Amino acid sequence: MRKSLLFAVAAIVSGFYLFPVYWMYASALKLSDELNANPPTLIPHAPTLAAFRWIFERENVAQYLWNSLLLSSGVTLLTLLLATGAAYSLARVRSIWMDVMLVGVMLSQVLPPPLLVTPMFVIFRQIDLINTLLAVILATTTKTLPFAVVMLRTSFAQVPVDLEEAARVDGASRVLAFLRVTLPLARVGYIVVGTLVFLLAYGEFVYPVSLLNKKALQPATVGLYSFVGADYSDWANAMAFASVFVTPVIVVFMLLQRRIVSGLTAGALK
Repeated sequence: MRKSLLFAVAAIVSGFYLFPVYWMYASALKLSDELNANPPTLIPHAPTLAAFRWIFERENVAQYLWNSLLLSSGVTLLTLLLATGAAYSLARVRSIWMDVMLVGVMLSQVLPPPLLVTPMFVIFRQIDLINTLLAVILATTTKTLPFAVVMLRTSFAQVPVDLEEAARVDGASRVLAFLRVTLPLARVGYIVVGTLVFLLAYGEFVYPVSLLNKKALQPATVGLYSFVGADYSDWANAMAFASVFVTPVIVVFMLLQRRIVSGLTAGALK
C-alpha cells in the first residue's frame, strides 16, 4: 500500500511537470484553427507536420540549431578548462583563504545575467567583440563557471590523496599524477558537469539577444523569441520550433540520466 501510494504521488507530480512538454508537441501537430479553438483539444484531431515544414523551409532552423551547438560546445570546453584548476586547488589546498574563495565563487552564482549584461556589453564593444560568438561564449562562461567549480571540487575531493602521493613516490610529477590518476577517477564528475553546463548554455537567452544583432549568428533561443511579439504570436510555428529545439536536450538527458543523478548525489554520500 505504501509503495502504491508513493507511486501514485510520483505519477501525479510527474504529470504536472510533463504536461507542458506534451502540450508543446501536441500543439506543434495542430492546425492554427484547432490550436486557437475554445475549449482546447488535448489530442490533435488531424495531426499535421505543416508547421515543421514551414520552420525548416522559411525560418532556417538548422542554422539556429548549429549556432546553439557551437555556443554550447564552446562554453562547455572553456568552462571545464578553467574550472579544472580552480576546483582541484580548492579540493587539495586547505586554508582559511581557500574557504573564503569558495564562498566567493558560490556567491558569484547569485548575480543574475540581466545585471551583468550591460557592463559586459560595454567591455565587449570597446574591444570590438560585439556580434561575435566569442563574446557570447565568454559571457555565458561567467555564468556556468562558478557552478562547474563547485561541482568539480566535490569530484576531486572524493579522490584519495594517497593515490596521488603513491604516484609521486613512483616518480610522477604533480601534474602527471593529476593527469594519470586524479583526472580519470573524476570522469563521472566531468560527464555530469559537462552535460549540465552544455544544457545551461544551450538554453541561454539574455547574453545572445543582447550581444548578437546578426541573425546569422543568433542561436535557437533568440530565433524562437522572434515568433512572439506585442501584436502577433505565431503559436503553431513557435511550438514546432520549440519542439525541435527541446528534443535534443530531452534525448541527451534520458541517455545520461543515471550518471547525472549519481554525480549530483556523490557529494552527499561521501
